[in-house]
Amino acid sequence: MAKIVALHYFAVVTRCSSLRDAASQLDIHPNVLARHISQLEYYMDAPLLERGPLGIRLTAAGELLAAKLDRTINELDHVVRLIDDLKGLRGGVVGVHAADGFASRHPHVRARLRTGTAKDAMRAIEDASCDLALTFFAPPSDAVTVVQRIWLPQFIVAPPDHPVTRTGGAALPALAGYRWVLPGPDFGARTFFDRVATEAGCRIVPTFEASSLDLQRTLVAQAGALAVLPRAAVAEELAAGTMAAVPFPEAMPVETSLDLCVPADRQPSFAAERLRRDLETALKRLRA
Repeated sequence: MAKIVALHYFAVVTRCSSLRDAASQLDIHPNVLARHISQLEYYMDAPLLERGPLGIRLTAAGELLAAKLDRTINELDHVVRLIDDLKGLRGGVVGVHAADGFASRHPHVRARLRTGTAKDAMRAIEDASCDLALTFFAPPSDAVTVVQRIWLPQFIVAPPDHPVTRTGGAALPALAGYRWVLPGPDFGARTFFDRVATEAGCRIVPTFEASSLDLQRTLVAQAGALAVLPRAAVAEELAAGTMAAVPFPEAMPVETSLDLCVPADRQPSFAAERLRRDLETALKRLRA
């Protein structure tokens, strides 16, 4: 157990400029932290830190340990959750890398949510920092299995009085002249949209780039921008009449794959499996 504690402490040290800063973050005395690091260096039979007037820096051995440390700690945390399952503790924390707008609804399952690109989601599963990923256009990975994929038609989301909502307002020539808010080019949905628009002969340059769903909705409501989203992402706004969802022209069909991904070779905890089944059911309803 002492080695595991020392690894956790070392992980914090790698993100700090001094042992004193790291000890402050850990809420322990610097001497206690130094003793744990010394014990870890003894176990590794190599110095891990170099101390100087400007602070601390990792040695070559420290760099090597730090590169593998996050995955090691994540795997240890996963084993702890599996042991809890053996004890009959039916709850826990699930690491979820999700497209913006998704969350857990179970009272005994807490979701540690992260957002980002599809590549970020694959890396999070590969390094064991998350148990599930719900993302658009999941790239192939030997370490990841896509357990469910649905195709969602995308709509032009606009203020209800925007010209795009009027007859002819969604014609291809008109679309290029409006203000748009789109996710950044690192996102698969953006890459797909750009390609479809180019193939249709419609060059759309976004006025705003925002990956946050909340920020996209704000820019639609307050700046009159157009967003590319599935209807489910703005269901409340559509029901309230504060936004409108306009189909794309037939010459420019836009739909994205929404993929539920899990580790290919890692046993899920009870909490992760429970949340996965719940998400699969929700995706089936969404597709229907």
